[in-house]
Amino acid sequence: MDEQNLVRPQATQPPIVIKTTGLSVEAKHMFDSIARRAYEIFESKGRVTGHELDNWLQAEAELFERAPLNVGQSREGVTLVAEIRDFAPEELEIDLEPQRVTIIGKCHTAAVQKAGSSSSLERRTVRLLQSVQLPVEIDARHAKARCKGGVLELKLKKAIAGKREAANTASSGNGA
Repeated sequence: MDEQNLVRPQATQPPIVIKTTGLSVEAKHMFDSIARRAYEIFESKGRVTGHELDNWLQAEAELFERAPLNVGQSREGVTLVAEIRDFAPEELEIDLEPQRVTIIGKCHTAAVQKAGSSSSLERRTVRLLQSVQLPVEIDARHAKARCKGGVLELKLKKAIAGKREAANTASSGNGA
């Protein structure tokens, strides 16, 4: 058989799920769990007001991993780069809204715990939740994500103002 006619499978990474319908049910559950934990922290501190953000951030830190990220902006769009270390592409979900990106991840890790002369395997679930407000409105239909070396890169195109206004006028049913 001729070498040129052989089809060789290429090593490709599985796609990253990108949802453009707002926050997923999973994301909403995650935010609800943060709110519940933040309220527990508020109660444990004697219901002292004025520390709501601190309580929220403490709850987030207790429940979820954070992904260090950078947001860059050009004339054409926004680029978001996040360190996702232990998460594979199939363990990630990206929820896009016009001015917000939410990255969700769930993976299982195993670590050997040594206690004296014995050791045991400890399995745990690691959950990632990172939400960022974008500096401009984006067109979620033109989002591209790729994962390489523990880094997620998300390229988002800016929404075009004229098209956005035309869509809003058409959907309002201007029947005067």
